[in-house]
Amino acid sequence: MKVAIPIWDGRVSPVMDTACHLLIVEIADNAEVSRIIVNIPQADISDRARFISEKNVDFLICGAISKQFERMLATSGIKLRPWFHGDIDEIIAAYSKGMLQDDDFLLPGGGRRRCQRRGRCRDGRRGFGRHRNL
Repeated sequence: MKVAIPIWDGRVSPVMDTACHLLIVEIADNAEVSRIIVNIPQADISDRARFISEKNVDFLICGAISKQFERMLATSGIKLRPWFHGDIDEIIAAYSKGMLQDDDFLLPGGGRRRCQRRGRCRDGRRGFGRHRNL
């Protein structure tokens, strides 16, 4: 399994759409086998999505990402977990142990917390929080 994470200063890059470096970690039997860092071409998102797909990435963990970029990556068969932040080594360790769902890694305002706090998710679905019936 190849897991990719856009990086900046040893942490998950805050915005996938503008990230410059991608850490690609190969994981087998819940352990890291290898890791490399590649430069992401500074091109439009379709070229960036193609570049990531050509690296045979199976899973992408990232911070904020545009819906269009997310769809392009998903269309090429890459599974995504957006709205994460934190130290790269902690993220890889959590992923390897199956503990990536820990809310400590979620960006404020991203993921489930956003739905719970505002009543509606970004895509218009109702969340778990209180909301007015309109």
